[in-house]
Amino acid sequence: MKSRIGRTAAPLITKIQKLFSHDLAKENDFLRQENKILRSQLDKRVPLTETDRRTLVRYGMPIKDRLREVISIVCPDTLLAWNRRMKRRKWTFDHTPQRPGRPPKAKATEALALRMARENAWGYVRVAGELRKLGHKLSPSCVRDLMKKHGIPPSPHRKGLSWKQFIQAHLEVTWAADFFTEEVWTCCGLVTYYTLFFIHLGTRRVQFAGCTAQPEARWMQQQARNFSLLTGENARQPSYLIHDRDTAFLPLDALLRPTGIKVIQTPPQSPMCNAYAERFVRETRETLDQLILLGEGHL
Repeated sequence: MKSRIGRTAAPLITKIQKLFSHDLAKENDFLRQENKILRSQLDKRVPLTETDRRTLVRYGMPIKDRLREVISIVCPDTLLAWNRRMKRRKWTFDHTPQRPGRPPKAKATEALALRMARENAWGYVRVAGELRKLGHKLSPSCVRDLMKKHGIPPSPHRKGLSWKQFIQAHLEVTWAADFFTEEVWTCCGLVTYYTLFFIHLGTRRVQFAGCTAQPEARWMQQQARNFSLLTGENARQPSYLIHDRDTAFLPLDALLRPTGIKVIQTPPQSPMCNAYAERFVRETRETLDQLILLGEGHL
């Protein structure tokens, strides 16, 4: 009995399915023509959000064999590219650690706060107040942490002249010394020569001491004697000599200290503390880079 009913109902179900499929096909044809008309009235490129792309991929992938007949907003290759990108993004994770707390302050604000602290004997509250006058917001506690991070002591321990103020006050009696190297062609090939010079901070007058491939102790002692004779001719004797912590200066310092010259060594990795000499080296480098030097005499 059941099998007879099933055989009787099967043609009816098939007929109903064909009717629904025929209606769906007509509805799809209508929607397709409507989409073409709407697309013709829009710009050539339709802006899509990420949600729109996901929707198109979701409904477009099951009919990927007939995409060229159906799709009109994007080409099938673009739709497939979206699908590949979404699959890759699924396995892409952001490994950047999330730092707790407030976001960092602007670099310009921090640099200005450090400059105020170095050039003045102000405390944390004073620095924060001066920054506020200039339109920068930085709390006293942030100024304290910033100064501690860069090794600037509190206000009671910073009283007195800053390095810049000291240099400006002693320009006429202060000299600076430094080396710069240059590659010179010789019979043995390229040889590195070390050139020693002294610069008077007040007049920017430069005195070349000499150049050598090996700045040994005897050579440095001779340059110290020559420097003493040079400065002895002036009316005002030098009081300070600034240079870095290169051990090659040790023989020179040993001969200059008994003459009354106070040798000041700059802190490690602080070229700005000997800015006059560093500026001259940079200008000299611009000239030497245009030359091919042949022998020590040419240098």
